[in-house]
Amino acid sequence: MTTDDTTKQTISPATQQLAIAAALATGIDNERAAAAWHLIAGAMQIVLLAHERPDPDALGSALGLAHALAPLGKTCVVACADPVPANYDSFLPGHASVVTELPHERFDLVIALDAGELSRYGALYTRHQTFFDHATILNLDHHITSVGCGKVTIIDPASAATAELLTLLLLNRGIEISLDAAKCLLAGIITDTRAFEFDATTARTLLAGAYLVGCGAVPETIIKPMYRMKPLAKVRLWGIVLNRSLGSAAENRIVWASVRQRDLAEAGATADMDDGLASYLMDIDGVAIALIFKEGDSNKGNETRLSIRALAPYDAAAIAAHFGGGGHIRAAGATLPMDLETAIHTVIPYVEATLTEQ
Repeated sequence: MTTDDTTKQTISPATQQLAIAAALATGIDNERAAAAWHLIAGAMQIVLLAHERPDPDALGSALGLAHALAPLGKTCVVACADPVPANYDSFLPGHASVVTELPHERFDLVIALDAGELSRYGALYTRHQTFFDHATILNLDHHITSVGCGKVTIIDPASAATAELLTLLLLNRGIEISLDAAKCLLAGIITDTRAFEFDATTARTLLAGAYLVGCGAVPETIIKPMYRMKPLAKVRLWGIVLNRSLGSAAENRIVWASVRQRDLAEAGATADMDDGLASYLMDIDGVAIALIFKEGDSNKGNETRLSIRALAPYDAAAIAAHFGGGGHIRAAGATLPMDLETAIHTVIPYVEATLTEQ
């Protein structure tokens, strides 16, 4: 037996996990982590907020933290203005417990996740604005465009996902990450990096993913339903949208498509089934920026939701910020107070100008 073989045999999975945990625990400032945990330690009734139109990072962060806090005797309610999308059910343990309305307002602490402005929590905020405006809030986020909304706020753009930041926080405080918590947190990391594809992925991101896999979370159970499996109605919707509305500019370096309410009805699709379409357009050869314009429903009047994806050196968050939105450098969005056609004629010339300035 060689020396190398002997060395390999002495490093057990448990020892590897401890080493990874120790490395990740140093990824967050101790003083900031202590301030955040001081709020959590002093609270018993906690509401964890996922932003409206939730993605797996928002929901995975909220559910993952709830799973981690439950053994500490905390009573946690995970709340989101919108229901959990159906295709998240298989990889987010506890998804059925997410509520769209607060059961009461007797919470010691609000933990606002994956957004830095209370308005991003949608109808939950507007229905309970007085409560939220006076509540003790811990705000944990990673979006570079976030301004923060908490008594204690940690916004860490170095984290590829809020779930990565939470992994660091929990390990820094010596909190056990259970299997269910690991599944939820890994879902946030995988989906906010598109399975570690986006350039926001760092060595630390991969290390956090490795730790959560070491806890028992399985990447395939997240990647398959998110990126490979699609309901027939979603496929029909994409086909209708691409056939009717695919546009391009700047020698095909900019592409866009629009999703109308009639398209959803014709395909028998739900409102969330445009998810992933912007990233699909980014797979077109030569595309640098892809956009999806989504028509608001009749209750929202002249409103258009914009999703943006961009390759380096272009900044999706900067484009979104120009229109009052925000997000990541590679993936961002905004809500525009105008009808769909006006939105297209407003946004595309601006994006063309952005492209030529680089």
